[in-house]
Amino acid sequence: MTIRKSKTAFALVALSLFIFIYFVSVVTRGKDLVFDGIIQKAVINLFPEGFHSFFEFISEFGDKIGIGVITIIALAWLWIRKRDYTGMTAFVLSVGFGNEFNKIVKEAIARPRPPFHDIADADSMSFPSGHAMVGFVLYMFIAYLIASNLEGNAQKYIVAAIAFLFVVLIGVSRVVLGAHYPSDVIGGYALGLIWLYLWIAVYEVLNGKLNKRVKHRI
Repeated sequence: MTIRKSKTAFALVALSLFIFIYFVSVVTRGKDLVFDGIIQKAVINLFPEGFHSFFEFISEFGDKIGIGVITIIALAWLWIRKRDYTGMTAFVLSVGFGNEFNKIVKEAIARPRPPFHDIADADSMSFPSGHAMVGFVLYMFIAYLIASNLEGNAQKYIVAAIAFLFVVLIGVSRVVLGAHYPSDVIGGYALGLIWLYLWIAVYEVLNGKLNKRVKHRI
């Protein structure tokens, strides 16, 4: 079964859309989400300053350089091992356009960064987190491409779980470092899942048509 025809995937997209719209409605009115303070305190208490070096390292995988390096590695794999040009195109466009779309949404919502942040990218707005959104798209798309070539469901779940855990760590790093509110990260995940679903659906449709043409020629 393809992702675009999966009822579970569609349900997750619908839930993500609801969460994102709700967060936007609260944030744009200048109100605070109650759980932000609770989660923020819990995360900071759980990971004091001694963990900052680790989370600064993890955060780099959701930043421009980290995303660029991982994207190049993924493209090399798709080109050398898979010759999946459709996958390469969809992957690059989903990440590249996703990053630009995130900037547009941030500017439109214009939520200020947390008052206690001390980060290099503090000149940008806070909601939704670009690290969370683009990181979700990048790593979960890679997981999808890897899993689509595996036969056993257990292997597919393991790949997806590892990628998701890494994305969660990137999101946690943004809260630990004071770069974002928890709702920024969750909103980034929600928008990232919607964006990822749309691009995977495009990929599956184009790839399906391409395979039909190849079979027809044979």
